[in-house]
Amino acid sequence: MPIGYANMGGRALLNSLSQNQKIKSQKRDWYHRNKEKVLEQQRSSESKVKSQREWYQNNKELCIDRARKWTENNPTARKLIVQRYTLKKSSIGRWSNDSD
Repeated sequence: MPIGYANMGGRALLNSLSQNQKIKSQKRDWYHRNKEKVLEQQRSSESKVKSQREWYQNNKELCIDRARKWTENNPTARKLIVQRYTLKKSSIGRWSNDSD
């Protein structure tokens, strides 16, 4: 193989890498410009809701066991969470001008 041919291949490889970097940066910039719309689409996606529902139905016992273990291992944190929840729901924790 002639040396010039190898250099051409090297340039093509570098050009390809720089082209890939350029595409990646364009995609990243587009995502940051449209971040809110993309996240809203993902949140309201029917297929995502369906797949999550199936996963939780299949792993219900695992999730419940994990929650029970966490509750047993973190009694003070659980107590704090319950206190915050009850305070939030009670009339004492609400704003004085009732602007919920």
